[in-house]
Amino acid sequence: MEKQVSTKRSVNYAFKIVGNLGHDNKLFDRTCPACRKGMYSSRKYSRCPKCGGALGYLTNAEGKAIAISEGTVYPAFGPVQEKNDAMAISKRKNGMPIKYRFKMFSFIDEHGVLIPPADHDRCRSGARVEIMIMRHQPVPSWFMGKDDNNPNSKTKVPWVEWMLPIYTNTPYNDYVKVLTDQEYASKTVSHNINPDGSPAPIANIDAAIDDLEARIAAIKAARSSQPPGPQAPEPQSEPFGNDDVPWEQQKAVSVADNNVDPFAYAG
Repeated sequence: MEKQVSTKRSVNYAFKIVGNLGHDNKLFDRTCPACRKGMYSSRKYSRCPKCGGALGYLTNAEGKAIAISEGTVYPAFGPVQEKNDAMAISKRKNGMPIKYRFKMFSFIDEHGVLIPPADHDRCRSGARVEIMIMRHQPVPSWFMGKDDNNPNSKTKVPWVEWMLPIYTNTPYNDYVKVLTDQEYASKTVSHNINPDGSPAPIANIDAAIDDLEARIAAIKAARSSQPPGPQAPEPQSEPFGNDDVPWEQQKAVSVADNNVDPFAYAG
């Protein structure tokens, strides 16, 4: 038998984020050949909203028709950690908050059909997702946007945008997974933290242990106080095969109980 050889690959970089989508994913699969700029969704436009010309396929660098699904994800930190992070960023010279976005891709098939990327229609506002990219970095850029800490202010502040391109092919094997409530709960655990972000000690842990031990003792006491169940009847001694019972009596009992004569086929 030919010996199978497997190759083990090491991962020198991996980035994972679990959080909620800030809006329905946006689809881009068309552009205007006349304007030579802008990306549009074929679900919304059949003609260029700027010049009125017919839209064509959006293509990649190799000229292959492509569809892009773009979303924004907010990490599942919770209000306490978000406040701590915002304070740390504000104290950092030239510090800027981060906006996390991601892009999924699909390509035209051999039949000339171009459909949105997988899970595009499941990536709705508020959906809980897990995103992983491996062996490549997010693409950073900056933009001017509203200050989330002062929603009533009209003054824009600089943001860092981390774009996560999702390459599902080897060797990257990135993914976007829409989580069920149970999956989301298993990946995010709520706990108290200190102002520096370290885990806070559990309050009244001795009282919690005493309460748990008392409940276990109560369960054991309730179980021991239950009346015993009915006992199985004692097995009756069978005369058949018992050396203390005469053979003729064994034969009579065997025939009466089983309606089988052990000597019926004797030669």
